Amino acid sequence: MPLVAVAVATAPTPVVAQPAPGADKAELAAADKAVRAKDWDAALTHYQAAQQASPSPQAQLGAANSLYQLGRLGEAYEAYDQAQRDYAAKLGAADKATVAARLKDLAAKTGWLSVRVNEVGAQVDVDGKTLGTSPVPVLVRVPVGPHDIRISKAGFSPFASRAEVAPDGKAVIEANLVREATQAHLVVQASEPLRVSVDGVDVGSTPWEGDVAAGAHEIGGHSSTATALPQQVTVKPGDRSAVSLVVAATAAHLQVRTSDGKGLIYVDGAVKAEGAFSADVGPGPHTVVVSREGYERFEKALTLAPRETWAETVTLKPTGGGGGEVKSAERAFDGIYGGFGLAGLFGVGGQGTEIETRCDTLGASSCDAPSPIGGGAFGYVGWTWNPVGFELMLGASGDTVQQTAHFSGVNRAGTVLPISAPARDEKFTFARFGGVAAVRVRASFQNGLLRGTVAGGLGVSYKQMLMKRESTATDGTGRKDTYVPDGVSYTSPAISLEGALQLRVSGALAIALGLEMWADNASIFGSNAAPLR
Repeated sequence: MPLVAVAVATAPTPVVAQPAPGADKAELAAADKAVRAKDWDAALTHYQAAQQASPSPQAQLGAANSLYQLGRLGEAYEAYDQAQRDYAAKLGAADKATVAARLKDLAAKTGWLSVRVNEVGAQVDVDGKTLGTSPVPVLVRVPVGPHDIRISKAGFSPFASRAEVAPDGKAVIEANLVREATQAHLVVQASEPLRVSVDGVDVGSTPWEGDVAAGAHEIGGHSSTATALPQQVTVKPGDRSAVSLVVAATAAHLQVRTSDGKGLIYVDGAVKAEGAFSADVGPGPHTVVVSREGYERFEKALTLAPRETWAETVTLKPTGGGGGEVKSAERAFDGIYGGFGLAGLFGVGGQGTEIETRCDTLGASSCDAPSPIGGGAFGYVGWTWNPVGFELMLGASGDTVQQTAHFSGVNRAGTVLPISAPARDEKFTFARFGGVAAVRVRASFQNGLLRGTVAGGLGVSYKQMLMKRESTATDGTGRKDTYVPDGVSYTSPAISLEGALQLRVSGALAIALGLEMWADNASIFGSNAAPLR
């Protein structure tokens, strides 16, 4: 049943690690030393560290030159292009000339590669090296010539292609991943209508077709007048197999009626009709029961052979002896009534947390914000003047949800914010419990077997909320932090709605199955605005 709620949570801003003063100068010095030793790998590492500590033309050009010397031409082109875009006003004449010359040289040696994948989360490899998971960057600079593209994702067939990149040109690879076949397809037919069973489970009527797991299966069929011998089939993933069932008539016929047309008729424990029942049944043992309030119960066990017909008219005897006629009147639905139940709760509309509503401005690269789930119990008691009654309903519930913000150093818009670093995952666990009380109006309609009922009303809800935040660094440092603030509570007006269908076990007792909605709002009275300490 739906559970509508709004939750607000706050948390202190984590301390963001800042580079040590002078770190860029130390890294530049180490990079220059590596250049003199022609250790281009070390030089690249130090130039990149200097650029991260304090962006500068010197660090950017040094990294670009290191990539060029290492033969990583595509990356070198992008590094020089970025230097030209970011530091054009700060470059001297000599540096500008070097950048222009390198870009011209690299333009003839590299080109653009674009890989577009129809599935998110697929691993993209170019020439045996991982480019990332889809969606990957729109354009990637690579050396001129052929490049092998391989794309893989669990549950999908691998994709392989080759791209030919021309000097300063663009090659586009369109990859459409196709799901791997894990099931087979069965088509079942018979000469007359049957209910089809697969491994003992009824799946529908003939002609039937559907997907099944690969492997061995038992296919059978039956109806009220016939049956089909089970057949064994073995199918492989992607197979399409047809099965024709051989039908043999075996049904027996059962006919039961009461002398006055009243009383519930049960066959093998299931209610079939009131007053009269006639239908085909499978051969074998069966139990027939006829019951009526104020009369003795009739019960008979019998065994039917294939195509046998059994018919009987039952005259029920009044209870309590005597020869007077006992009239069975429908019990009036008037007076005091009550009920209780258990419920599974599913939140709608979200918790209202900043993870749901402000993931971008928090600096997170992505957020996971599922809806809460929980359970509850409720009961009610009231007085009815058929068909309308008034009642008091009391309920208790609890639910929980975990929401996670992922920080990778930049937010989802690609903007670097101080709060976006260090890379980490922040998991928030919210738990809420409390109760609701409501005055409701109920309307009910019934016959001898079923009762339909709807109820609705207004009341008040009280909830207590708890939160825990767990931060785990994903930058390799292994740092962790846990923060548990004091709980908050709120009181809110509440709406309660119910709709149910009840199976009448007796005149006074019924078993119900339906939907229950409890709705409240954590911000109605503002009682959830207390600061977390």
